[in-house]
Amino acid sequence: MTGAEHFWYVVSCIAFGAGYIAKVPRKKALQDAGLATMTSAEGVWYIILNVMFGGGYLAKIPVKRALRDAGLSETTGAENAWYIVMNIAFGSAYFGKVPVKRALQDVKLSHMTTAESFWYVLQCIAFGAGYFAKIPDKKAFSESSGLLVGNES
Repeated sequence: MTGAEHFWYVVSCIAFGAGYIAKVPRKKALQDAGLATMTSAEGVWYIILNVMFGGGYLAKIPVKRALRDAGLSETTGAENAWYIVMNIAFGSAYFGKVPVKRALQDVKLSHMTTAESFWYVLQCIAFGAGYFAKIPDKKAFSESSGLLVGNES
């Protein structure tokens, strides 16, 4: 993570732990892919997020899709179905996947398509939303296995 990304992660955690809570489903997706191990606290928060109408599971789906696009993971049939359902709502899963793909590009594990790059720029124009959405992904990647360590620029 860059210095700015560390700074903004800390700032996002000050807001009632929002940065940490946002990171938990990302770590679960990485754990599902065999790229990271969740801490016991992250496991508890993932369960709490899922008790709230499956929020943790649904937040994990765009991350798993981005990992699949990068060739780092496979998605289950249920994850594929939920990805489609989430996209029916104005493409929300796709737009959730875009910052993850940017984080994967930052650590040189994937390349964004032209469309993804376009939407990332538009998300960043909207008060930096794309950049701020990318930060929990980069934090989760920085805590992952040796596959990601050392790839960051």
